[in-house]
Amino acid sequence: MAEDAAPPIEQMAVVLTENSADKLLPFATLVSGAIAMGLRVDVFASYWGLEAFRAPSASAPPTVSPGHGEAGARLETRLREKNAPNWKTILEMARSLGELHIYACSQSMDILGLSPSDLDPIVEGVTGVATFVDRTRAANVTYFI
Repeated sequence: MAEDAAPPIEQMAVVLTENSADKLLPFATLVSGAIAMGLRVDVFASYWGLEAFRAPSASAPPTVSPGHGEAGARLETRLREKNAPNWKTILEMARSLGELHIYACSQSMDILGLSPSDLDPIVEGVTGVATFVDRTRAANVTYFI
């Protein structure tokens, strides 16, 4: 490698299959932290994760996953009390800092009866799993949320 060549950008791949506050806020925080550290982040939104990106997803805050009972209700209350940032706002800020690519799963789109116009503009495009895997095969870090 030549001395003046730029080092390769590290990459993080995230498969998002969740649509609840207790998953989306940590997801957005993880993505923004990776971008702040200089990583390129590619997200593959599938099934319920894809539901999170339906327009206008940012208008209604997501609820906590069912099954957390009283603890989930306390978390929702604390998020409101602390005026926690919306998960989508965190992603938009991250995108302004670095390279964030969000793709909708084509199979999920078909099964859920969605078209690209149903998605929030932060979603870059619709892709199949093989294309996403090929795009992220050199990722340094991979998460499944």
